[in-house]
Amino acid sequence: MSGFPSSMQRRLLDLQDLDSRADALQQQWHAHPAVAALADLQARAAELEARRHVGSQEVQEARAAVRTAEAEAERIRGRQQRDQARLDAGAVSSPRELESLQHEIATLAQRLSEVEDGELEAMQTLEDAELALDAVNADLDAVASSREEHERDLAHARAAIDEELATVASTRATLVAELSPELVERYERYRRQHDGVGAAALRHGRCEGCQLMLTPVDLARVAAAAEDELLRCEECGRLLVRVEDR
Repeated sequence: MSGFPSSMQRRLLDLQDLDSRADALQQQWHAHPAVAALADLQARAAELEARRHVGSQEVQEARAAVRTAEAEAERIRGRQQRDQARLDAGAVSSPRELESLQHEIATLAQRLSEVEDGELEAMQTLEDAELALDAVNADLDAVASSREEHERDLAHARAAIDEELATVASTRATLVAELSPELVERYERYRRQHDGVGAAALRHGRCEGCQLMLTPVDLARVAAAAEDELLRCEECGRLLVRVEDR
């Protein structure tokens, strides 16, 4: 590989710095605390929505149980009133019928007591279910409020990052226009192959891409290479840009 002036090769390091900055900005976005917080809140909201669905069903069932108990109690009271009216009016003269009527009145009283107890239990169940549902709804409101706050933070962060990315992209475009298309193509290819780092400086005998010292043989090869020859690190495969040791 040859034909690229050393001054142009050194500009690759400027290009790499810009690309590394862009990558860091994207990573900064993904690593923003609000991103993880929103993921947690989304999971929390899904859990609460499931609990609200179950809670709503429990409230509906409890209300139905209260209505059933109320209707049954009303039915029994109606029968009690009719029987008592017959008894009070002396409409029953037969001792056997009278005994049967009195027995029915006593039975209805006992049944009404049982139904009223069940009605009270159903009302307590309903109250508990409504309180539980209210608590879930309050938690959902809190989650929604927290999500809005984190989304605002994230929007502000995104705007700042996008602004800086735009600056980086503009500077990069200007720089790329000054470089050989072939050189840029090679750099891009190696950058894709090596975790976003396509070019690294060779300083004090060390490749700053992989942070390894070059062997004496490799150093001799570098020393013998023409100034415009494009080198690669034998260890990491990245483009190796010679810079002044200082």
